[in-house]
Amino acid sequence: MMRKVLILPILLLSSCSSVNQSAVCDGTERSRDGLTVALLTDGGPQSRMAGAGLLAQLDAGCGD
Repeated sequence: MMRKVLILPILLLSSCSSVNQSAVCDGTERSRDGLTVALLTDGGPQSRMAGAGLLAQLDAGCGD
């Protein structure tokens, strides 16, 4: 699961020309919010750090 989670920011940061950034941002907004809640509710220290890093990258790329 962690590998799949780490692939998304790599794809976003690589500026894939065939990917519509606003579609990715709009399409993942709810999931990003859900991940934030889950990490704060029951995530351990390592998952919180990894999740926070992922969310920061996605939020920065999406201008959130």
